[in-house]
Formats: sequence, structure tokens, C-alpha cells
Amino acid sequence: MKRHEVYQAPAEAAATASTEAKAPKFCDKDYDLDTGVVYFSFGNGKTLEFDSNRTSEEIRKTLLLHGASQKIGDSFAGAKGNFALGVQSAQDVIEQLYAGAWTASRGEGEARPRLAELAEAISRIKAVILERATAAVEKASDEQRKAWRLNAKVKSVIATIRAEKAAKALEEAGEQELVVAGI
Repeated sequence: MKRHEVYQAPAEAAATASTEAKAPKFCDKDYDLDTGVVYFSFGNGKTLEFDSNRTSEEIRKTLLLHGASQKIGDSFAGAKGNFALGVQSAQDVIEQLYAGAWTASRGEGEARPRLAELAEAISRIKAVILERATAAVEKASDEQRKAWRLNAKVKSVIATIRAEKAAKALEEAGEQELVVAGI
């Protein structure tokens, strides 16, 4: 039985192993590649199974295409309007899947969302189009990107970008009530 392993980061594993009383995770999902069964284990102890073999060929194909759409779509979720980064991220995942790899190996480099943020800062500082800044950031070594991040102007612009994103999220949130017990 080739069951999918759910990755848990070291920090999450330590938190999970903690003796503090903590609410259980709402739902853990897992699947078995050999049997085609998906398992849903809810925090209240209830477990559900979905057996893909009990569906029609059309539904299985729809599920496959939906999964591909989600997998590839997740790759550019952090691009935030940076088309060069979004297209490259999607292309990387497509090629990785064609090569038979579900997950890409992460090298020493930074994650894509952090590269996008650095590229946006450089684009603003140097007054160049975002695609040009993105290309420069992607070609740079980790040492060069680290040096750029230590630059006071870059730090300031990244802080501004983050503040703008937070302000936009607040605006989009509308009139949400904040409920705090005891206050």
C-alpha cells in the first residue's frame, strides 16, 4: 500500500508533540495511490473515505483535471500581479509533473513569493518594469539577493509593499467584527 505521506515541518511536529492542551486540527487528508481511496480524518474523531473507483470515468477525469488546475494554480498564487513570475512558476510545475515529480526539490534559494517581493522593490527603486526586475532577481546569486535585502532603500520599500498589502486586505475585509473573549 503506497500511502501518501503528509509532510509536517519540524516546528509543526514540535508543536504537535507539545503537552499543552491544543484544539485538534480540523481535518487531516490523506490518500492511498494503490487503492484510489482518499481519507478525511476530522478533529472530532469522525473519518470519511472517498473511493475514486466508485465514480464514473467522466468524474475521475474531472477530478484529475481539477487537481492539475489546483496544483499548477497554487504555483503562482503568490505572484501578485507579477506575470513573469506567475508564468514561470506555472511552467516549472508543468515541467516537473511531465518529468514525473509531484514536488520540486527545493534548493538553497529563496521561495518564489520572497523573490517577487524583492523584484517589486527593485522595480520601484530603479523605475523599471517588474518583468525586468524579476529577471535580474532570478538570475542573481543568493549572496547578491541577500546583499540587496540588506540595502536600506530595499528594506524600506519592502516595508511599504507589505504595508500596502495589509491596507488592501483591511479594505477588502470590510466591516468585520473583532470578537475577543473578556474584552
